[in-house]
Amino acid sequence: MAHHQRREVEDCLNLFEQQKQSGLTAVAFCRQQQINVQTYYTRRRDIRLQRTHSKFVHVKREVTKVESHTEETGGELLLQLRSAHLSVPTNVSPHWLATVMKALAE
Repeated sequence: MAHHQRREVEDCLNLFEQQKQSGLTAVAFCRQQQINVQTYYTRRRDIRLQRTHSKFVHVKREVTKVESHTEETGGELLLQLRSAHLSVPTNVSPHWLATVMKALAE
C-alpha cells in the first residue's frame, strides 16, 4: 500500500510540473486534461502538508531546576529615605509597598 501511495504522489508531482511547464493556470490546465479542479487543489495541498510535516525536527526539552530560599529576619523591613524611617512587616502586600514608595518619591 505504501508503494501505491508513493506512486500516486509521484504521479501528482509530475502532473503539477506539467501544469507549471504548460504556462496555463491550474484551472485551464485541469480543463484541458479533464481533471477535476477541486481534486487537483486538494492533492496539491495534501502533498505540501506531507512535505511540511516531514521537515519538523523533534527537539528535546531541557528543564532547569531553580532553587530559592529566604532567610527569616527580624520580621520587619526598614525603609529609609533621607531622615525618614518606615518600618513595615515582611508580609506586607507588595502592591501596598509599591504605592507607598511611589508616594514617598513624589
